[in-house]
Amino acid sequence: MVALDEMIKQNILKSKRAGSDYVRNTIFYGIVGLLFTAFGVSQIQWLGVQAVVYAIIGLALLWASLANYLESKKYK
Repeated sequence: MVALDEMIKQNILKSKRAGSDYVRNTIFYGIVGLLFTAFGVSQIQWLGVQAVVYAIIGLALLWASLANYLESKKYK
């Protein structure tokens, strides 16, 4: 019984850590995604297709941020 209780406590702690990792990733991907998207959109007239690539990368990072946020909800 003691071993089972100890395993349950460890799993709860690991679950909380995983949730906070997802939140950290959400913040990082969100900020970088916003920067890439804003840069890409603002530079379209000068860089053309290259700026569109930056904007697409930014949107992909924003999507990853959303995915991490939704995944973090499972651990709370």
